[in-house]
Amino acid sequence: RASALAVVAIEQFTLNTFKWFFGSSDTEAQKVLAQFQSALSQADARILEESAEHPELSGMGTTVTMAFHLGAQLCVVHVGDSRAYVYRDGELHQLTQDHTVTGDMVRSGTLRPDQVAGHRLRHVITNVIGGNELGVTVEARALDVQAGDRLLLCSDGLTEMVTNEAIAATLDAEPAPEVAATKLLAQARVAYEAAHVQ
Repeated sequence: RASALAVVAIEQFTLNTFKWFFGSSDTEAQKVLAQFQSALSQADARILEESAEHPELSGMGTTVTMAFHLGAQLCVVHVGDSRAYVYRDGELHQLTQDHTVTGDMVRSGTLRPDQVAGHRLRHVITNVIGGNELGVTVEARALDVQAGDRLLLCSDGLTEMVTNEAIAATLDAEPAPEVAATKLLAQARVAYEAAHVQ
């Protein structure tokens, strides 16, 4: 329910409020990021409003990772533990941070990245749209894109099941976005089923 409400709120903002930009300057990219930060803040308020009207939905929240291509720049806004990557020159680069307890621990130096997969708090999200209180923190950045760059937006359902190396290999082998996405999904399903065989 929270995801559906967020999508509708962001769509309404984009159609009714968003000021469209057609240039690709740094200034315009920063304006786009500010607009999308506002859209996600409005989605946050809408979800909390729905929770107040329906107590059985109290605490519901969602993650959002979005990208907007503006000329030679890519604008990315993000909340939660889904991820955005750019695949460039044979390498996969994570553009977003995980807004989780373990992500915070890695950034503070109290946990090594290789310890995250087995940590009992790895799924505890620290920043969501909705949740228990108003005030989402939206991560936003703009970066220059180059010819041949490929963008991947995905949930932790992919990144917990498929290694970055395997993701990069699939993107390298499959230039068609639909084929690459289908293969990545299949790899995640196989890994999930293998991990959950009794």
